[in-house]
Amino acid sequence: MNCKNKVSQWIPEGFGYKEIKSPCGCTDIHGGQLLCNKCMEETYKKYPQGWRNAPGDICPHGTYIGDRGGPDYICGYCEGN
Repeated sequence: MNCKNKVSQWIPEGFGYKEIKSPCGCTDIHGGQLLCNKCMEETYKKYPQGWRNAPGDICPHGTYIGDRGGPDYICGYCEGN
């Protein structure tokens, strides 16, 4: 994403959490990608099947195929066609 928007994320601090602002497209503390509302809307159009950690890590058939630096499980249907 080449977006200039900021996204909120909550990080642990002491016995609670604090909000910080991060660039759109950054990775959260759990490894997921954070997107602003505008980018999220565009990404859902491109990946209507959704995703687990980052857009594109689930194929159109719903199989988790991995993300950057992650496992590479290939969907049998995608691989066969």
